Amino acid sequence: MSSITAYQDAVDAGVVVVQDLAVFATPWEPGVTFPDPAFDADGILDSVVVDLGLLSLGRIDQKGAASLSPDAKYNEIMGYGALAPRRRILQSEGMAIAIAPQEARKITHRIQANLNADAFVGTSTGGFRAKKTAGVPPKYWSIMLLGLDFNDRTGNEVLPWWFFPKTGSDKGGKVSLSQDSPMMPEQNLQMFQDGDNLYEFGIDGAGWAELAPSLGWAAPRTFTVTVTGSPTGGTFTLSVGGQTTSGVAFNATSTNVRSALEALSSVGLGHVTVTGSAGGPYTVTFDSTVSGSLTASGTSLTGGTAPGVTVA
Repeated sequence: MSSITAYQDAVDAGVVVVQDLAVFATPWEPGVTFPDPAFDADGILDSVVVDLGLLSLGRIDQKGAASLSPDAKYNEIMGYGALAPRRRILQSEGMAIAIAPQEARKITHRIQANLNADAFVGTSTGGFRAKKTAGVPPKYWSIMLLGLDFNDRTGNEVLPWWFFPKTGSDKGGKVSLSQDSPMMPEQNLQMFQDGDNLYEFGIDGAGWAELAPSLGWAAPRTFTVTVTGSPTGGTFTLSVGGQTTSGVAFNATSTNVRSALEALSSVGLGHVTVTGSAGGPYTVTFDSTVSGSLTASGTSLTGGTAPGVTVA
């Protein structure tokens, strides 16, 4: 084995390929967010699709599939006489979303034609008709893409996903009237800001949980924090990844402990859960984004008999 190969530490199963794709859409509602948790050991939760009102666009064209094209624009600050920018200031962030549906579904026609659902009326012969009029205000859509891959080592699912809370049609795709391609046009959408949110993305699934540690993602870890010696006062601290919390009261609630941990830059909001009664023991679980061991110090605890704090 050459030295460069050893340093590469390549993980072939870590090359994620979207082998199948489901695309969903629903009319935009302000402030919508992707739920957490959204997955279990069997895949995406049915409640996610139901609660968000997501409608499938059906099977997607293999050749066109879908693509995401980020577009960030910067203003570069040049120093007098300099040959390279000294700073760059972000001016805008965008994302072009191209989807190639095949099936003539109602939701797809609505996006393409920028129409409300009630613009489509049934005919006496079982068909439908719609009238496109001038000056219709633009419609916005929440879009979810759910990919499917597999961990080659185990065969378990790897599920990459993207959720765009607010998108709008950028330009209408070409309607094909030839024999060798679907009639439905490519959907070209542009991402919009919804509050502070642009989009969310991630990878989940049992196959991903198996691969994650070898790709630099820590596996979810659980610790038990126990305050010993029956203290009657004082505080203890917890440390993760070189960062230490402020003092936590000897009889703190699980919410207090979680807040102290979330205040650390090595943890952050939403990456830890804490359960247990006031005063402990506490069950602390970090998600896969948190690395480093959990340690504790009880030197500031008072009262009781040799008070301290342990982590197991």
